[in-house]
Amino acid sequence: MKRNTNKQSNALKEILEKKQTYPEDSPTLVVIKEDLLETALTSTQTINSNEKALAKSSHKIVQFGCKADSEKVNTPSDISSSISVFHQLIEVEMVKCAQQLKIDKDQLQAWLNLQLEVPAKTILHLLRTVQHLHLDPLAEEIGFVQYEDGQWQTFISIDGCAKLLNSHAQFNGLTFTQAHILIDGVPEWIECAIYRKDRELPICVREYFCEVKGGSAIWQKMPNRMLRHRALQQCVRLAL
Repeated sequence: MKRNTNKQSNALKEILEKKQTYPEDSPTLVVIKEDLLETALTSTQTINSNEKALAKSSHKIVQFGCKADSEKVNTPSDISSSISVFHQLIEVEMVKCAQQLKIDKDQLQAWLNLQLEVPAKTILHLLRTVQHLHLDPLAEEIGFVQYEDGQWQTFISIDGCAKLLNSHAQFNGLTFTQAHILIDGVPEWIECAIYRKDRELPICVREYFCEVKGGSAIWQKMPNRMLRHRALQQCVRLAL
């Protein structure tokens, strides 16, 4: 409302300036017509609109983190390039792993070739974990596991956990406790506690049977052992 008032004031001022061109003693009566006021207002509005349009056309809105429509996303060449980079990284890490394990590179390559469905990024993660933890995939100390949702992850076996425990300078023993409540003859939960020489309190992990039980034959045959294994694996993961 205030903006419209200003426009009207400017229009009236412009008309009054035109009126002053007549002599003060002139008998002629100058009449300010409504259509003249309307024309002046329209003219003012048109100028303002043009200024806004010009300002709008002279500025470009840029949103950070967004790609322009003209840019291509995930083109076949980009995907091919990414795959190539991963394979180069795998080749480099495989040479390092073979040297650390003191085996021939072709032996490690043969083992990796058997992992037909494992994504390249998971293979790369395993090779780097092998070097970090000094685990041997050919001795089944480390490998891959696929979960129900289809995701692949690096998996440290019980043999791998035992190796990590017995080779760690700060390892000072472990204990297991289990629930008194049984579910189909299996404890409701099993808890593992790992003691370290440099820690005042043990690291404890409790795994529940209903959450980790699997449907494989080994789970059907030895559910107590498998539950204990899960508790140990998760505790080693946190403690070491």
